[in-house]
Amino acid sequence: MAGAGIHPYHQQWPPAPAPPPAPGVVPPPPPVPGAPDAAGARPGAADEVRTIFITGLPVDVKERELHNLLRWLPGFEASQINFKGDQPMGFALFSSAHHAVAAKTALQDLVFDAETKAALHTEMAKKNLFVKRGVGTDANAVDQSKRLRTGGDYTHSPYAPPPYHPPPPAVSMWGTAGYIAAPPPYNPYAAYPVPPVAMTSPSPVPGPTAYAPVQNTKDNPPCNTLFIGNLGETVVEEELRSLFSVQPGYKQMKVLRQERNTVCFIEFEDVGTATAVHHNLQGAVIPSSGRGGMRIQYPLLWPGRANCGNIL
Repeated sequence: MAGAGIHPYHQQWPPAPAPPPAPGVVPPPPPVPGAPDAAGARPGAADEVRTIFITGLPVDVKERELHNLLRWLPGFEASQINFKGDQPMGFALFSSAHHAVAAKTALQDLVFDAETKAALHTEMAKKNLFVKRGVGTDANAVDQSKRLRTGGDYTHSPYAPPPYHPPPPAVSMWGTAGYIAAPPPYNPYAAYPVPPVAMTSPSPVPGPTAYAPVQNTKDNPPCNTLFIGNLGETVVEEELRSLFSVQPGYKQMKVLRQERNTVCFIEFEDVGTATAVHHNLQGAVIPSSGRGGMRIQYPLLWPGRANCGNIL
């Protein structure tokens, strides 16, 4: 109780001190300006990897090309290409690990360039892509080998953000779900009706109709040219040519019409093919000859001559 002579602003007894905190209770830290509310933060959201690593890009790829491919994927935030290595390497940051995994699956084995047939290969990055906020004043200080493209910030724009249109669930192009089907191969003659053309197979060459025994007791050493005897004056040259030209190793033929008989010389590639014809067609009957079976012999070689190919 204050006395009569005490000033009204003075107290007779000091105020009671505040009670000490309970043991084991740590006071919460002061709030950090600009940090998200702790109640809305997801557990482990700061540690989750939300970036995918993209390889298989062509060497002349542009930042705009990769950005235009990724900007329609859900959760896309930023992209970057590193041009320092032998092959460009791309990085893409998404708003969550779920969106990053979905984008990795959608881009796996996607043909990025139809001309070079370059297919993309995606993996989860080891750490997240760092997005530097703000615009620098010195444009030359920016490392041009690591240019960054973001998905855009529409929070302070007077225009509404563009709506997200999910790709139609069509048959996947290059085996990736969510992309349009590959067009059929271009056919420049599809608009022009072409009537079917009947393909006639060539008629088989008629073989000898019969064989007749011939006497061939005095033959010469084998060579690559054959002498055809016992031919009549009325033998048709085309009939002879159609019979011998289909034999393996045939090269050329020459018919000599003399006063009383007709003879023929036929050259082959080697002695082996000439010997086979010598054996197989010996005594064959040519219908236009009129003299029975033809006699096949090797021409006479004079001493010192091993090849008779230049007789013709």
